[in-house]
Amino acid sequence: MSRVMWVVRRILGTVGGRTLAALVVLILAYQIWIGLAASGKVADGVGADPDARGRFAVDVVLDFPPERFHVLELQEYGRTRGTSENVIHLHMVTQDSVDAMARKYWIKEIRPGERVSLLR
Repeated sequence: MSRVMWVVRRILGTVGGRTLAALVVLILAYQIWIGLAASGKVADGVGADPDARGRFAVDVVLDFPPERFHVLELQEYGRTRGTSENVIHLHMVTQDSVDAMARKYWIKEIRPGERVSLLR
């Protein structure tokens, strides 16, 4: 029996080792689930009309009215233009930000937003 197998058997032979292994499996399953769910949250057309810097507007749809926490959390990914009902309007969002937002379990959908001209 190899040294690695001996160590694995020793670790899994304890309650703490089995608990740790179960936690690792649960974390991996959660990460796989959140990754698969993220791809279905982004609507067609998101990022289709970027500005010169590759940024665009999105509407983030929630299942509930957004609270301060949600608005502050999404400010990490773009500038908040406001909210309406269950939607947070963001602009200056990048594709990487959309991918990161889609991994949040409390976001229902990410739709293309209305482009806003900052120069008046």
